[in-house]
Amino acid sequence: MLASRGRVPRQKGTGILPRGDQVTRQWQLIRLLTGKYGRTLAQLRSELGVTKRTVQRDIADLERAGFPVISEDRNGTVFWHFMEGFHAEGQVALTLTEQMALYFSKGMFQPLRGTPMYEALESAMQKIGSGLPAQSFEFLHGLDKAISVSDGRGKDYTKSKSVIESLTQAIFHHYTIRFQHRAARYKDFVEHEVNPYRLWYVNSGLYVVGFDKSKQDLRVFAVERIQSVVVSNKRFEVPSGFDFEAFKQTAFNMIWGDPQEVKIEFSAAQATYIRERTWHQSQKIEQQRDGSVVLTLHVADLDEVKRWLIGFGSEATVLVPGSLRDQISAEADRLLKNLRSRRVVNKLRDG
Repeated sequence: MLASRGRVPRQKGTGILPRGDQVTRQWQLIRLLTGKYGRTLAQLRSELGVTKRTVQRDIADLERAGFPVISEDRNGTVFWHFMEGFHAEGQVALTLTEQMALYFSKGMFQPLRGTPMYEALESAMQKIGSGLPAQSFEFLHGLDKAISVSDGRGKDYTKSKSVIESLTQAIFHHYTIRFQHRAARYKDFVEHEVNPYRLWYVNSGLYVVGFDKSKQDLRVFAVERIQSVVVSNKRFEVPSGFDFEAFKQTAFNMIWGDPQEVKIEFSAAQATYIRERTWHQSQKIEQQRDGSVVLTLHVADLDEVKRWLIGFGSEATVLVPGSLRDQISAEADRLLKNLRSRRVVNKLRDG
């Protein structure tokens, strides 16, 4: 049975634990504790705008995460700060070539422009660039002119900044979230309550993988179709049996389900193009005597494969399954019918 769009095999065992802090507040706390003199609980409570109990819980979270938080009694008043010599923004010594490689790698992340991750990377790259010798910086500009990175299929995430920040916070601290999501095939937004497991960048798009509590299924949601994210005060545990690498094996363009064998013969003209790329993790490619190749996949959804193969036109022939061959044939008939229809002819004539 094929899974519908956005669904993945069911995962169970999503226990919920109560917790109610914010990752942004904890970043503020880290900055406050980095100061030389530290802060009292009263000062932290005032500067963070939360209760004393919340501050204590945040400090405990940092301690569990490995931050060296210490308390120091000064004339009867307790101050909290990081151990002397600890830098929350630790300095890492990089060689000149390492700095240049990191600076230049920014171009590889162009498809994520508009996301907090890209903004943070861009900020880091600017710091690295400013620390490079003038001649090295000029050399980087020369590389920019010689090598370019682009991806025309990238999505626009400029309007999703707050959504991605909330998702990152929830995933990092295992918070249950609620959000409005609109599937591609529908006009209306639907509310979901989800335990988010991971942000996944794949096929030039950013997705969140999580357990949908109303559907009792693991689902995948396109980030650009999410709005109104609310991070709850409930915490969850990722099931110990959840294996991200395993569950994505049968996906073809973000569709999951029971895998089935697909064999496509590509003409000799397309053979090099097919051999040079990884289309799916299950793929096997067999060279034929006439120069053509046979690509074998084990994937879940035939609709996605159909749309992909139509782009190759007559250069691709489906060997198995017959149902996929029939689908492509029917699609070709509908396309030809549309091209021959009077309505299309009239539109082309009227310009």
